[in-house]
Amino acid sequence: MQTPTCNPDVFETQCWAYRTISHPQQLLAESFDYMTIGRFRKYIQWMLEAAARPSICRKEEPGQIMAAFQVINSVILAGEALLQQHQVGEEPQPQNADLSLPKLRLLGRKDKADPYRVFRRFFKYQSASLWKQDLNRALGYALSSAAVDNTMNLLPVYWHITCLVEAAWVVHLRGKAAVQPVAALQSA
Repeated sequence: MQTPTCNPDVFETQCWAYRTISHPQQLLAESFDYMTIGRFRKYIQWMLEAAARPSICRKEEPGQIMAAFQVINSVILAGEALLQQHQVGEEPQPQNADLSLPKLRLLGRKDKADPYRVFRRFFKYQSASLWKQDLNRALGYALSSAAVDNTMNLLPVYWHITCLVEAAWVVHLRGKAAVQPVAALQSA
């Protein structure tokens, strides 16, 4: 009897995209179609502010908050894969890096020119599995009114995750011509 082939959900996208996305560039296209860069920043800010207080985050529905953090977790995993591809030379660096990218708040000129620099800094700070643990802890604190024992240092978490999302957005914009979200392709 033949066993069915399984397409592993390495980027954990089934929970928010309702399908498996196996290419990191495609994941970025889908995630920024799902949520704008400004919305990413808002969710990160709301959740970490709520995690710092012993009250529940009431800015958004809990299901929406959980979905947003699942997307952020997927972006972290895609960033790790993109960094590995970049280090072995699969992703060429663009010759003319557009330094006038709008909507970026935390990235400097060097980070805009080389967003993989942000990925390296992000994963040097801690591994993807530790980031996932921190996100789950912050999510638990934000959605619980009994989270008084929060000992997380939330400022570096906010800074690193927001920088990662902005760098992922830069990578997405530079590769946008090659990869589009499935919804955009279906409507064409």
